[in-house]
Amino acid sequence: MPTANKSAPGSARTPGPDAENTAAMAHVSDGPALLQTPGQKVLVAEDNKVTQDLLKLLLKQRGHDVHIVANGQDALAALETEEYDVVLMDFHLPKLDGLKVATAFRSGDKSSRPTRFIAITADMEGLLGHVDNCENFDSVLPKPFDLERVVQVVEGKAEEVYVPVAQPSEPVQLRPAEEPSNALKHADNHIQDLKHEFLRWPDDFDGDRLSARFLQAMLDDAGRFDAILVRQPAKARDVTALWATKALHVLPVIDLTGSLGAQADLDGSKLSVGETDKVATLINDFHNRRTRLHHDVLHSDDLSVKLLGRAYVTGAPVTPSYDPEQRGLVGYNVALESDLVESEAAKLCDMGYLERRFFDRFHRCGACGSSRLHVREECSECRSPDLREEAYLHHFSCAYQGPESDFRHGEDLVCPKCRKELAHFGVDYDKPGSMMKCGACHHGNSDPLVGFVCLDCKAHASSDVPVTHDVYGYELTDRGVGYLETGRAMLGRQNHAMRLAHLPLEVIVAVNSELKAYQENETPFVVLDISYANQRRIEREHGLRDFEQARDLFLENLNNTLRKEDLVIKGISYDYAIIKGVDADEARNGLDYLRGEAVNGVRHDLGIAAQVFTPEDFA
Repeated sequence: MPTANKSAPGSARTPGPDAENTAAMAHVSDGPALLQTPGQKVLVAEDNKVTQDLLKLLLKQRGHDVHIVANGQDALAALETEEYDVVLMDFHLPKLDGLKVATAFRSGDKSSRPTRFIAITADMEGLLGHVDNCENFDSVLPKPFDLERVVQVVEGKAEEVYVPVAQPSEPVQLRPAEEPSNALKHADNHIQDLKHEFLRWPDDFDGDRLSARFLQAMLDDAGRFDAILVRQPAKARDVTALWATKALHVLPVIDLTGSLGAQADLDGSKLSVGETDKVATLINDFHNRRTRLHHDVLHSDDLSVKLLGRAYVTGAPVTPSYDPEQRGLVGYNVALESDLVESEAAKLCDMGYLERRFFDRFHRCGACGSSRLHVREECSECRSPDLREEAYLHHFSCAYQGPESDFRHGEDLVCPKCRKELAHFGVDYDKPGSMMKCGACHHGNSDPLVGFVCLDCKAHASSDVPVTHDVYGYELTDRGVGYLETGRAMLGRQNHAMRLAHLPLEVIVAVNSELKAYQENETPFVVLDISYANQRRIEREHGLRDFEQARDLFLENLNNTLRKEDLVIKGISYDYAIIKGVDADEARNGLDYLRGEAVNGVRHDLGIAAQVFTPEDFA
């Protein structure tokens, strides 16, 4: 294999979106079929005839009543004369743009029938930067359409909380907007000085209208944001939007109020000016791990997959701790209710993606499942807890034994059986022990029962009724990490035809250029798909930064070993080398030489493996 030294390292940029892949009018995903819902009355305001026909066909097949208009004035007129359940509104409409239509209708709407406005646009920047309030839209559908996504949004199934959130005994009320405390302002100012992009809770998470920043997070997979700032006291049940909106669950949570405790990734309420580097470190660590997550994981709506991804980006096990505010007395280091963590983690353990670590055993109420149980001693006859400990006396003369209160007559002790006075301890009587006397029924017993009262549902149970519940912590397994990094391919990479759409954009551009030369002149080339078998072991034993430094040095050495016209490109989970003018046999024969040269000076054994692809391998 021809080689030549280079003076500059190869490209190592993180891949961006492939613009060419967005040219198609619509894309139908391979997700599960959607369940049919009762038909709704839908107004489609769109000036493109192809888009009109597409939406009309799709929605009519779903049983919806669809009306079409082609400009903003007609849309507003239709809304003023008829009532609609849903309006699909193009942002750039003739005569009156879609946002002005939505704003005008919202300001004058007196109908009792709620109408949901959904923007459809390829111009997100224009929509978010519009002078009118884009919060008049309930949701946004970016063009090109994902048809399954269109159906979900129209039928109200998109961006819901995909978790059966346990309802508290009393409704959770967000505090009304209030002036931030001096401590909160202080912490906020320190963090804002770092110039990161933050989503703010609850400011950007209004459940009634979507803010521009929240729309950005929904549509860009949260890619432009670095972290979530919690600026009002909150509990896990309050921030379920983090799990309902794709990719927000893999952002670090910085709690400026200190109210989330272990469920936040950083307690910002305690940061001083000199400690703000902790924020940057947290964000960088999350970002580095997040870039390794496969797109199958980032785009999943499955809560168990989201929990798995969350465990990966935090770099820590899912760890329980005692929390008296939770019904189960346990909280986890994720902003999710403990019952949900346990149910989803159990599924992941069954699949071999997580491994259990025993934490503690709790009793649970048989009626409501709460572990907030009051444990008490009770009367064996009437179950009253009104028990008093009394000494019991033994009268030597007649052998009568009973509680001291039975003998007491004022200042004297008189046997209730033989009526003799007990004058001298050790001569007339002794006190061999004590017993429990019930104040309710006056029954005496030396062995009271143990009972439980649930503090949530007030149910009562004896000690043999409550069930026990074991609580575990959870750690990622190699199988779990393999799924997170490779998606449905699971562990390992099998030989297969490489698809351009699965590659970083820079690799796609280079391969397209080489394929053109191959088709015109039969000029051979190969693509090396480089993976690192020891990546997880190195990160576990030495840390993420050590692995990245070793990986970068390997790529720099490889780039310098190859010729100037060859390319080395850093991807997310895999890296690539494009070597021109060689065929598959030459490349395979030269792999050992390239590997030997490229590992010079690299501290760790990366477990480098390279799969060779030729022009015939690209589908």
